[in-house]
Amino acid sequence: MERSRVARRQDSTTNKRKKTGKQPKTKSKKPMWKRIFLLGFLLFIAAVIAFGAYTVYAIATAPELDEEKLVDTYPIQLISAEGEPLEGAGQIREYVSIDDISEVMQQAVVSIEDRRFYEHNGIDLRRIGGAVVANLTDGFGAEGGSTITQQLVKQSFLSTDKKLKRKLQEQWLALKLEREYTKEQILEMYLNKNYYGSGGYGVQTASKRYFNKPVSEVNYQEAAILAGLPQRPSAYDPINGDQELTRYRQEQVLSAMKRDGHISEEQYNEALDVAIADVISPGEETEEEAFTRAIYSRVLKELEDDFGLEQSDIYGTGLKVYTSINKELHTKINSDIKSNNVNLQTNGYPEELRMGATVLNTKTGEIVAIVDSHQEKQGDTTYRDYSNEKYQIGSTAKPFFDYGPGIENGQWSTGKVLLDAQLEGEFKPSNYYTGFRGPNTMRQYLKISANTPAVRAYQEVQDEYGQEAIESFVKNVGIEPSYSGDQLNPSNALGTAEASTTQMAAAYAALGANGMYTKPHLIQKIEFNDGSSINSPVKAKQAMEDYTAYMLTDMLRDVVSAEGGTYVPGAFPWDVAGKTGTTNEPNSKEPKDKWFTGYSTDYSISVWTGKSSEATSEQFDPDHAQYFFEYIMQEATKISGQPDRFQRPDSVLSLGNELYVKGTKPKDLQPEKLAAPTGASVNYDEDSKAGSVSWSYDFDGAQADGYSDISFTVTQQSAEGGEQVVGTTGETSIDISNLAEGDTTFTIVAKATNPLTGEQQSAPAQASYSIEPKEEPKDEEEESPSDEENNEDNPSDENNGNGNGNGNGNGNGEDTTDEQNPDEPATDEGTDEGTDQPTDGDDEGAPLEGQSNNESPATERGNGNSNNGNN
Repeated sequence: MERSRVARRQDSTTNKRKKTGKQPKTKSKKPMWKRIFLLGFLLFIAAVIAFGAYTVYAIATAPELDEEKLVDTYPIQLISAEGEPLEGAGQIREYVSIDDISEVMQQAVVSIEDRRFYEHNGIDLRRIGGAVVANLTDGFGAEGGSTITQQLVKQSFLSTDKKLKRKLQEQWLALKLEREYTKEQILEMYLNKNYYGSGGYGVQTASKRYFNKPVSEVNYQEAAILAGLPQRPSAYDPINGDQELTRYRQEQVLSAMKRDGHISEEQYNEALDVAIADVISPGEETEEEAFTRAIYSRVLKELEDDFGLEQSDIYGTGLKVYTSINKELHTKINSDIKSNNVNLQTNGYPEELRMGATVLNTKTGEIVAIVDSHQEKQGDTTYRDYSNEKYQIGSTAKPFFDYGPGIENGQWSTGKVLLDAQLEGEFKPSNYYTGFRGPNTMRQYLKISANTPAVRAYQEVQDEYGQEAIESFVKNVGIEPSYSGDQLNPSNALGTAEASTTQMAAAYAALGANGMYTKPHLIQKIEFNDGSSINSPVKAKQAMEDYTAYMLTDMLRDVVSAEGGTYVPGAFPWDVAGKTGTTNEPNSKEPKDKWFTGYSTDYSISVWTGKSSEATSEQFDPDHAQYFFEYIMQEATKISGQPDRFQRPDSVLSLGNELYVKGTKPKDLQPEKLAAPTGASVNYDEDSKAGSVSWSYDFDGAQADGYSDISFTVTQQSAEGGEQVVGTTGETSIDISNLAEGDTTFTIVAKATNPLTGEQQSAPAQASYSIEPKEEPKDEEEESPSDEENNEDNPSDENNGNGNGNGNGNGNGEDTTDEQNPDEPATDEGTDEGTDQPTDGDDEGAPLEGQSNNESPATERGNGNSNNGNN
């Protein structure tokens, strides 16, 4: 049977499907790695084309070579706070021909900066790779990546940015420069353009400044110092910088010169045997240079540390720096101090002494003026910027190491009582005055700068809150403590930590700025040659609570203006606070550093004075630092006007003359009542009519409560009511004599001085003594001898009818209970007149201390034996 058309179509479809499934596979896709390689290659080609196009663009927009710019320098311009140039600041240069630059100087520079200088055409490809290896093997700075030609181009024509465009332009112009100038011309321009520290541009200026000779005469030791300076001029400066860093850089240069065969191994070793201080021989500076040298050095450091600029960004780029220096004040105080025109109450300031000072804006932490030294000109190898050198700070440490942490962490009041007495333990310093003065307030002991109370305060904080409380407090104001391992030295309490006048002025400024600390700085803004600018990144931070800052300030006011303060010149007519400080020679009482740091709401000023090895003790005896401070504060205030007073914050309350933190109970402002004497007794001999009254007293307890000058007043009251003062004594007994017949009551009252409440008086203690009146002689026949013997053998029987308070206490029928009301004070000294502190006798109806409610003098009558009125 013929198959249907539909069936044949179905078979046909099925066959086609089967046939399709058996066809060979198509070619597979390319492996992934080939695809990645192809893509990478295409991207590389695109990058090369783009880089080439960008290079063409960079070259096309590169500046033209300008010989005037190649020869001229573009020093940093320093501007005062008033917008005036600071003359003499980095503006000095003397151009010198390559023919007048010694060969060894040229060799030193080429060896350390560009050893293949005479071989390359402006770009040294080997140097670029080799610089990485050299810096790893020989130390950072051993070799740079740019050639001398590139460095000259960058300093003369290009901006300081790090963009690729600038680097391409630098290389292009270097190649171009090499085609138009000889190697000698390029090296000459380079050596005359570099900055060499101490405000000097050009190798000739540097040679005269550091060695007082032309560069044609420098030897290889001196050349090695000069050649190393351009990399880090402020750090490697052999006069104003760190001479250890100078030696490190000199050794790098000498090593490069030895490597290149310019000096021998013997010369290399000989050079390193000579100290840097013995190599330099500074020439004299002009007056303007002497005034600005310290400013310039600090500007360079701030540009690196605070603004993050590199050396190549700073020198020779025409950078304009706006400073906080008050030119009028800075010039005036430098001129007067360096010419010895300051009234120090002595015959001038001896040349054998040293001094430095820093003036800050209290509110902003900006440096207003600097006195680096009293020396008018730089003339010796020992010159330092004494305002920036660190020395032990002495008692100027006490607000920060001793009292401030206690207020901050323990909310101490200014009336906290501290003890001035011999310390126990290994650290047992004495006071600068003779002996010890017992208990008194923190305010008093900060005012007179006592040592043992300060150490006790330091120890109390450390014991209660840990050394971290002290560490964080002082570090928050920029002071670094001294350590033994990880532990604070106990001597930190008295100022063995080291700081500069700039650091101390900033620390005290935080007290005058309600606890806000600002790192000391003098750059307000920098401006680049393209017109762009950057403001100072330095910001204030909260270093302590405002109550801590104000309470310390209020106590430090007393140092300056209160009677007994350690500030000698006398109070100011405006609000000033401050602190003295002295440190001694090791194992000696001879002073070696004297400080005064003080502040108003406008200025914080720190002055350090010290001895050179040639100075005598007599020269250093006067308080020069304090008189320098007085002079500078007066001059600063003349310019800005009288400052405002320090304003007490809402967090601080007062009680009398003392301050405490709001919300705290001022326990230390409410001293315990003065304790009364105890154990009073009378010892009297009727035959000799002499004896004594004695008692006991807890002197240690009273002193611990803040009492001092403890004395006792003893009064006696006869049976007839007459009263007289026996005497006043500091002992616990007093002599008596000629007691009258009948009952005599002795009242002993302690008196003492409390630094918070003045003179105080205790409740009384009493003791009585009774002398029987002699009876009229009777006829012999009426008196029985046996009765006399009986009376002598039984003296106590005589008191059976007169010692029971029934009105017959004196044996004669007199009722003496009305002579003294037990509800009234025993004497009229029962209250402390003239003070606000009541004694127990002020409580109406209350018994006297040590006396029972039903006690009266009548109960104390006896037969000659005393009765303790405190039992």
